[in-house]
Amino acid sequence: MTKVIIPYKYQIELDDSLPLYKELQEKHSVQFLKYHMTTSEHFIKYINDEQINCIWITEDFFTYLGGPTPYWDQFPKSLRAIVVPWVGCDFIDGKRLREEKDILLCNVGPNAASNVSDLCLYLVLSCFRMTSFSEYCFKFIDTCDIDACKDHIGSTSKDIVTHSLTDPQGKTFHYKYPTKKQRHDEPINIVQNYNFGGKHIVSPTNKNALILGFGSIGQMIGKKLKAAFNMEIHYYKRSGSVPKEVLGYDAISIESLDDPSAWEDIDIIILSLPSNPESDNIINEKTLSMCKNGVRIVNVGRGSCINEDDLLTALDSGKVNSCGLDVYKNEDTKVNERLLSRWDVTALPHMGSAEYDIVLLETQITLENIEDIFINNGMGIYTVN
Repeated sequence: MTKVIIPYKYQIELDDSLPLYKELQEKHSVQFLKYHMTTSEHFIKYINDEQINCIWITEDFFTYLGGPTPYWDQFPKSLRAIVVPWVGCDFIDGKRLREEKDILLCNVGPNAASNVSDLCLYLVLSCFRMTSFSEYCFKFIDTCDIDACKDHIGSTSKDIVTHSLTDPQGKTFHYKYPTKKQRHDEPINIVQNYNFGGKHIVSPTNKNALILGFGSIGQMIGKKLKAAFNMEIHYYKRSGSVPKEVLGYDAISIESLDDPSAWEDIDIIILSLPSNPESDNIINEKTLSMCKNGVRIVNVGRGSCINEDDLLTALDSGKVNSCGLDVYKNEDTKVNERLLSRWDVTALPHMGSAEYDIVLLETQITLENIEDIFINNGMGIYTVN
């Protein structure tokens, strides 16, 4: 009998109607134990009393009990696998997990690439067209007034004002944005000043993109940018270049990020990197100084890859025109509010692969990892350690 614990507090993120779920239960005596979390002490007692064989990672597990790492020394000897129904596994030292405890760590492999890359395209488009600010204006500042929203075009960096929103609990959020131009009898020619607050509004078509992190997600992002916007794709991959016959499109491999020529002609930098010492703060004052003025940045990898203070300074100076973020530093405590309060930042709440189709697929793949390990005596379909 195999025991799989699925920790939850208020929500369960799996489809237990899938045929494989029922087959593992009924044919192979796999017990899926939906465990309602209370305290850390109770969790430790439960996994040891039940001699749990597998931990199915959930969002609630991180939110309410801190994820698996704090319980490293209390893992039962029966624990053989930790299965993750998404891609990122940097919350635990997988190599050490395997070497010291002989525990397999599995994720969903390349199967979330399409969903994350979809969202990346939205962020790219918003960075170039400044759509998130236009939407905010239309909803909250110049509500329902199309002409008034257009009056923000042509504003400069000196025209910044603050719009305040107060929630029912009395907390006030301050949103900084460029105010409208004043209408006069003398016409204003906005063609040479087509921007919001000095930040240019242009098309992403035929621009140069640099993708940092060129695994399955980065490669899919490149494919979609090429198809949608005819971008010239540059990429950096530590393990070397990827053949065109594998990619299916032309792309330029960058050998060294220390070379200024890797950065100087790039219109948008896209990060799809994991969190590790090599990628931490890879976007910083030094690397930004090698970029052209008005570069744009999108991050769908890990928040640790950007020095947020340096990014904010670059947004203020105009070195960075705009950015689109789905990940941040300190997500488990409090995201930097200075990023959220800007009109030139499109900010999403880490939802790269959060949609119905991928949740079904992630459940299926996680079940296949469990089947391979505990029924077929394998090492998991997508083992990362």
